[in-house]
Amino acid sequence: MMKRCLMAAGIAVLAAWSAVAEQPQTVPLVIRDATVIDCSGRPPRSGMSILIIDGQIRGIAPSSQFRTPANAQVLDAHGKYLIAGLWNMHVHLGSYADGKRALAGYLAEGVTGLRDMGSPLGDILRLRKETAEGTIVGPDLVVAGPIVQGPLPFQMPVFISVKDPSAARQTVDMLRSNGVDFIKTQDAIPHDIYLAVAEQSRRDGLPFVGHIPPTVLPEEASDLGQHSIEHLGGRFWGLLVGSSKDEPALHAEELQMYDDILNALNHHSPPPVTNMQATFTKRLVESYDENKASSLMSKFKKNDTWQCPTLVVLPTLWAGDVQYSREDLLWADRLITKNATFIPLMQKSGIGLLAGTDLPPDAKGGTIHDELAALVAAGLTPMQALQTATTQPARFLEKSHSLGTIEVGKTANLVLLDANPLDDIHNTARISAVILHGHIVSTARNLLAPL
Repeated sequence: MMKRCLMAAGIAVLAAWSAVAEQPQTVPLVIRDATVIDCSGRPPRSGMSILIIDGQIRGIAPSSQFRTPANAQVLDAHGKYLIAGLWNMHVHLGSYADGKRALAGYLAEGVTGLRDMGSPLGDILRLRKETAEGTIVGPDLVVAGPIVQGPLPFQMPVFISVKDPSAARQTVDMLRSNGVDFIKTQDAIPHDIYLAVAEQSRRDGLPFVGHIPPTVLPEEASDLGQHSIEHLGGRFWGLLVGSSKDEPALHAEELQMYDDILNALNHHSPPPVTNMQATFTKRLVESYDENKASSLMSKFKKNDTWQCPTLVVLPTLWAGDVQYSREDLLWADRLITKNATFIPLMQKSGIGLLAGTDLPPDAKGGTIHDELAALVAAGLTPMQALQTATTQPARFLEKSHSLGTIEVGKTANLVLLDANPLDDIHNTARISAVILHGHIVSTARNLLAPL
């Protein structure tokens, strides 16, 4: 059912895009009589009209004072709410064909920007190029290319396995020369190779982001310039380790887990999952120390280390073929609950938060709207949650001059909603229209007045 819904949404997006693509770029678009939630934190403004020309917001004024150009296309937004286009800051589009199919699904969800966190290099660069050119319809893309990993006994297009620090530096240079926007590391990376990636990324002027591997402590990752931490550290639970009164012992155990996993892979055996079992996760939860957590947050704030929690994907780590005990699953739930307490602590500490899912657009319970709802459930206000998908990504990507809020002079990436998301964050899913670079790419037909 979900795949059929995604296909239908994609067909609707592509049909709408084809219709507007035939119109000259100079035809203005007017969104008439909307309540504007500009995502800056200012109160909503009702009864507003917005003028869009050549993909840019050129005017915002009360409808009573607004003069609609004679040749304008008009979108009737009476009783509706306009927000800035949403970013999903952690996705994997995969191959060109898979990614192209997913783009329409993300757009139908109101996602006008994507940060791809690991896909085959040629495929993702082609997708970025073609969406930028308008050859295919899709959100704006910033991309890492393949993930940089340490020595592994197998290869996959989604990552590059490097054998030593020299190869790591060469890999970063290669990715930079191919035009990636940033470098990503994951779990399977020795300490010396991680250091080489951090150093070479800094020399090449590229941000580097990713998990906190078991070979690195979170405070060290922050000091070395890792610009964003994903999943609250990843499957080795870096933030909880760094917030534990037993941090040295837990870190030593993780180093042994890492060695055990690599040994199993090298012998073609199933890798152990000790890091997911109650014998380890219970200790993480029970040894949590508020003072240590507060100190870690201060470190992140000082170093401008951002966080992309991906709350909706964390429970899926216990899915799959591995059979976990009842106690494992009990402590998994408690660990997830403990992890959620980082969210208000980060917000209070002034740490940048980014909304991301690490899931495809058709994932049940795993859309960008579900992530925003999870952030609110963890303690954010609806406006703060909205900003994790609008103003905060713009700041993180250094694109605040053109994206993130609804203001004159900014790119017209917008989402029109049927209900107020500040009353209920779930209303971000009640989408009436999506506007990408001034083009209506998805809309209810009865909203669009004829030219």
